[in-house]
Amino acid sequence: MVSIFGIFDVLGFKSFCENCDLQETEKVLKVMDEFETDIPKVLMAGLDTKNTTPLEKREQVTSRLKWLIFSDTIFVAMPIDLSDKPDKLKFNLIFFAILVAYINRRMFEIGLPVRGAVHIGDVIVSKRCFAGKAIVETYRLGQSVQVAGSVISEAASTFVSHAFPDQTGFHEMFKNLFVECEVSTGNNSSGKFKTLCWFYLKMGLIEDFNSHIDLDRFVTVKFTAHGKKLLGEKEERRVSNTVKLFREWQIANYLMTKGISPPEIPSIIALR
Repeated sequence: MVSIFGIFDVLGFKSFCENCDLQETEKVLKVMDEFETDIPKVLMAGLDTKNTTPLEKREQVTSRLKWLIFSDTIFVAMPIDLSDKPDKLKFNLIFFAILVAYINRRMFEIGLPVRGAVHIGDVIVSKRCFAGKAIVETYRLGQSVQVAGSVISEAASTFVSHAFPDQTGFHEMFKNLFVECEVSTGNNSSGKFKTLCWFYLKMGLIEDFNSHIDLDRFVTVKFTAHGKKLLGEKEERRVSNTVKLFREWQIANYLMTKGISPPEIPSIIALR
């Protein structure tokens, strides 16, 4: 089954398990449990601002998603039927992209930053397992970067670009979500990657991230939340790499919107 999917691993999960008290742990895990149920509903409500999409259509969209959350890994996939009409394909991609961006943002906010990748390819998903060559490719891509963030494979980025050829509307939204940056790959090396930027995701009850805060302090606090420790130089570099990435997001957004009003997410109705 061809799917666009993301695999996201929680950084510092072992330290979280060792140091977080049980009551705090329950609160954090509850947020993760809600990803599968509440978040798709929140996103649908944000997209369908006039609340005119029939309930059965809402359920069809959310039921397309395939979820697996276990231990320190989050897997979410949206199956892609290449024979679908363009509008249906576009909506599936919009819904998926906003969802994974929100997951990355929410995990950071609750003090469990993730690292991962988004890819497209053939995967097999059962009730409890997933497999396929594309899974291995995605895992390797996500593990190749030394930052609390997610990267977009060239195949996934190209697929989305071809689905949204017009330089308006949701094309602008994806320009804000898929931002090319220089990302550390360790050993004093780096590379250009499309990154999943969640700073400028705004819709419904989801407000803009306050990007004017002290990024150094903000990132450090989230990396060390719940009693987590920065164990060694590698983890300390990961903090500084993440700060650098966030600043690149700010610069990219500034350059893109200079003299231009920020793009607004159109109503879902136009894609029905």
